[in-house]
Amino acid sequence: MRDVMRRSICPLLLLILVLPASTAAAPALRDPRAAPAAERLTVLVERVKAEQQKLKTLEARFTQAQSSSLLAAPEKATGHFSYTAPDRVRWEYETPNPISVVIRGEQMTTWYRDLKRAELIKIGRYSNQVFKYLGASGNMQTLLEYFDVRLTSSVKGQPYKMELTPRFQRIAKRLKSMTLWIDDASFLPVHLRYVEADGDSTEYVFENLKKNGAIPEDRYVLKLPKGVETRVIDLGREQPAQP
Repeated sequence: MRDVMRRSICPLLLLILVLPASTAAAPALRDPRAAPAAERLTVLVERVKAEQQKLKTLEARFTQAQSSSLLAAPEKATGHFSYTAPDRVRWEYETPNPISVVIRGEQMTTWYRDLKRAELIKIGRYSNQVFKYLGASGNMQTLLEYFDVRLTSSVKGQPYKMELTPRFQRIAKRLKSMTLWIDDASFLPVHLRYVEADGDSTEYVFENLKKNGAIPEDRYVLKLPKGVETRVIDLGREQPAQP
């Protein structure tokens, strides 16, 4: 289930942290002298809540880096990310290994193309609990209920930086911290790093973000060819499925 969380947390965090620009809000957020940090954070949250409702689709190029005590060096991967509201996500890993991850509601399918193997994960009624504990179940307001946030104002041309630490032990046993960098022009997340309780970390850098463009419905459909071995994972129980 740990791999499930790793593949799920970043797409959902990206969705809830889209921050479209507002010329009225930007000066207050940038200048620490304009208002206390808590008030500036409130301005930011209110902008997110308002703009969040307008998000229909999102696409981006990404670079992923994972560090672990079991790895001699960080592992890097690149690919393309797609999202269509309310619950469709696709991560298309292109290098070093071709992997497709599609989330549709309460089901996630991961296709390891070069291994001719796939996993179909039925999160079911536990999905809300998993994502809620990770701070990614609803919106920015939900995130602030589960994490303490430190907002670092940027100079012009530099991203805003948000440092998040869990408030509750049930979250801290899974996640040690998160750091988000928000572009100061587009107000979109361009960099995300999260550190797990054991010190392992995953970092994403996003580029070429496109908001509310047309995304074909079949992008969220994985047509597995014959010969692909499929494993179904349902609430911790695994069973083979027909290729």
